Amino acid sequence: MNVLIILAHPNPESYNAAICDAAEQEFKDKQYNVRKRDLYRMNFNPILTENSYSHFYQDKIPGDVQAEQKDITWADFLVFVYPTWWSGMPAIMKGYFDRVFTNGFAFRYSDEGPVGLLKGKQALIFQTTGLPEKVLKPPQITMAMQAAFDIGIMNFCGVEVLAHKFLYSVEYIDEETRKVMLNEVKEVVEMVGQQQ
Repeated sequence: MNVLIILAHPNPESYNAAICDAAEQEFKDKQYNVRKRDLYRMNFNPILTENSYSHFYQDKIPGDVQAEQKDITWADFLVFVYPTWWSGMPAIMKGYFDRVFTNGFAFRYSDEGPVGLLKGKQALIFQTTGLPEKVLKPPQITMAMQAAFDIGIMNFCGVEVLAHKFLYSVEYIDEETRKVMLNEVKEVVEMVGQQQ
């Protein structure tokens, strides 16, 4: 099975990077084929220009976007790792979806409405937050972020979300709690392996 991990964090020493490494190692231990895309280290251009926007139907897709689409096509599993900034994903990750998940590749429109073109693929999401769960859950901010990503992007494109794991208060927890959370990441990956 093929796994594509997409990381969006500017600090290579961040806890998000540690999550990414833990998931990557766990998949490799299970003999999965793993590729990783670190959007900041790649200096990925997240800006959708008018020229690109006008050519949604795959006829004039830029080379850098074609390369990302090839990796997505290759993958059976998509793993997204990113922090919560302003109740959502970092701009570079949003730009990744804007430019890479194009009409004609990730979805198309029909008389019946949108059709996801990435059916058969599955996804895991690991999303960190600086705030505790007790702050984000009561006003349903967590649920809103999860719905926007899982339903508004993944399901829209035909991708089945297996788990969307929130890791709370990462800026304020101690090292022992961080280790516990990394074990939880590994447990989520383990769950995926058991379902195959």
